[in-house]
Amino acid sequence: MQLKVYRKDNRKKDGQRWRRRLLWCGCIFVVAILAFAAYRLSDPLVLTAASLRDFILDNRYFSVHEIQVRGGDKVSGNEIVTIAGLHQGMSIWKVDLPAIEKKVGKHPWVRRVLVRREFPHRIIIDVEERVPRAIVALRKLYYVDTDGVVFKEVDPNENVKYPLLTGLRAEEVSGSNPAMRKRIQDAIRLGDLMAQRAHSISEIHFDAPDRLVVYTTDFPIPLHMGWGNWDDKLERMDRLMSLWKGNEERLGSLDMSFRDQIVARLRRVQR
Repeated sequence: MQLKVYRKDNRKKDGQRWRRRLLWCGCIFVVAILAFAAYRLSDPLVLTAASLRDFILDNRYFSVHEIQVRGGDKVSGNEIVTIAGLHQGMSIWKVDLPAIEKKVGKHPWVRRVLVRREFPHRIIIDVEERVPRAIVALRKLYYVDTDGVVFKEVDPNENVKYPLLTGLRAEEVSGSNPAMRKRIQDAIRLGDLMAQRAHSISEIHFDAPDRLVVYTTDFPIPLHMGWGNWDDKLERMDRLMSLWKGNEERLGSLDMSFRDQIVARLRRVQR
């Protein structure tokens, strides 16, 4: 069996190839029906729909010779094929596409999967993998993707250079909770906006349903962001920090929760 793994997909060429093969397969199908009909008419038995179906489904011409896995990176093509339960020589007609999509879709790295036939010999599995955007700290560390989905425990040898989300509870992030996913997405967006302004995020803390506290590596102080209006708050924060440049160590915290203002708290002076 031939297995191919593709990192990129030319959808336009693939669509043209699919139409050509479908037309070609249709011609082969008609020829097969005519040949089978001629063979059966020479026999005293009557041609039936069931016998014609069996002839087509079990014909070696429609056996699987090649499997293409496209888009896989974190999950290898061999692993996808094993999960799918595909093997050489099986009838392409008997490949259960929805069942394979369901099985492959359960893998934690898989965000979406599409399985299709390309007659007469090929099965194509298109995989879209999840992309980590942050790490949520519960009892253990877990990856979070751009949809706000907590999808996988972080293994010891995996990348941990993502913003750390703290203050969440396991029962809040488990299962399907659209409101919580939206909150996580908003926090990730705040991290992206701060990264665009050259602020390196170390932690985003969920202090309350309507309050985030951010810690950066460039300002060693808690930044109380409240919730929403991120662009306006970051603009005010950058203006204030430019005024305090060289004296940042005197600041104890910044609070951007209030409308059109920033509350700066100073550190206590040791005497």
